[in-house]
Amino acid sequence: MNITIKVIPEQLQRKEVNGADWYFDKDGNLEVRVSHMSDWRYETLLAIHETVEAIMCKHNGISQLEVDAFDLEYDKTHTFDVNAGDEIDAPYRHEHCLATAIERILCAELDVVWKLYDDELAQSYPGPSKKT
Repeated sequence: MNITIKVIPEQLQRKEVNGADWYFDKDGNLEVRVSHMSDWRYETLLAIHETVEAIMCKHNGISQLEVDAFDLEYDKTHTFDVNAGDEIDAPYRHEHCLATAIERILCAELDVVWKLYDDELAQSYPGPSKKT
């Protein structure tokens, strides 16, 4: 399996995606896409989160389709929140929480203030109600 990580403009993300995305292509390669942020370290943190989440979902038999379906349903009632993976009934909750833990450790090692990073995520990618 190859893993490709790209930083792309937000408008090039899949329409159901806000800020970051992962999927496995037809050959089983992992594709991770994150949108531009103000600091390369922020983009790296987000990309690592998505990569770990995807790898763990694959390992635990959770498909991207299951993740997308949950996220799309979640977005209907949580229009200002993109943290569907934190929900108790998220099929990928464990995988998301592990990815967040690793993201937080890397955040500390990169001398990033989590609150500043998290605030930019919330402002830049506030949820489906703000997507144009």
